[in-house]
Amino acid sequence: MKKTLYLPTISLFLLMSCEINTGSGENASDGELRQISQAIKLDQVETVRTNISMRAGRLTVKGGAENLVDTEIAYSNQDWEPEIAYTSSGNTGRLRIEQPEGSGINFNFNDNFTNDWNILLNDALVQDLDVSIGAGETELDLRGLRLSSLDIDAGVGEHSVNLANTSVPQLRLNAGVGEVNVDLSGAWNNDLEAAFNGGIGELNLLLPAGIGIRMEVSGALGSINAPDLNKNGSVYTNDLYGQSDHVMDLEVKAGIGSVNVRVE
Repeated sequence: MKKTLYLPTISLFLLMSCEINTGSGENASDGELRQISQAIKLDQVETVRTNISMRAGRLTVKGGAENLVDTEIAYSNQDWEPEIAYTSSGNTGRLRIEQPEGSGINFNFNDNFTNDWNILLNDALVQDLDVSIGAGETELDLRGLRLSSLDIDAGVGEHSVNLANTSVPQLRLNAGVGEVNVDLSGAWNNDLEAAFNGGIGELNLLLPAGIGIRMEVSGALGSINAPDLNKNGSVYTNDLYGQSDHVMDLEVKAGIGSVNVRVE
């Protein structure tokens, strides 16, 4: 019982203080705002393996790039400038945007701190997308992208993932401390296999109405709210399960907090 009470207390303290150390205090913000814009032109690739990794800050990823990728980045310490690298071989490209190793950040969410990444990806290319953020705010508006897989590691903070009408076939999300909102609504043209590993906080799922749904929950030390689904032990299904052409198969390993599921 003591262990169960101890972990949420720590998580609430982190979220209320909004001060996350991800490295040496020597790399704290110096207050000087730096801004860069960088684009990588399209080549002959058809598939891109994209890895985006931020230690702390505000990350926005959307579609709509005219190039292979368009970036607008603002940061308030020279050590925080991300590394942007791209290589290609045959029909496959590899894009990497990440915080340099050793660039510790003392993240205070105050006026002197800026580490904002705005990244636009190309809608026409097939994307294997891997996103990792240690602490902060994440908005992944991935509507319109051609995703073959999506892998997310979300640390401390608030994270929003919009996958409406994307028909991504594979999804994995590891949640840390805070709130995660995932929109899977809309039309789906294929099966989905998804795994959600909950941390401490709240996981909110919006599911589509026109596809069979099966959700299996394990490890929950909190509440599971899924009034639109039929519960049988640890398995939740909708009325279309076993009847529709495609199936949304969700595995939820819940942590401490709440899992809220709503069908559109």
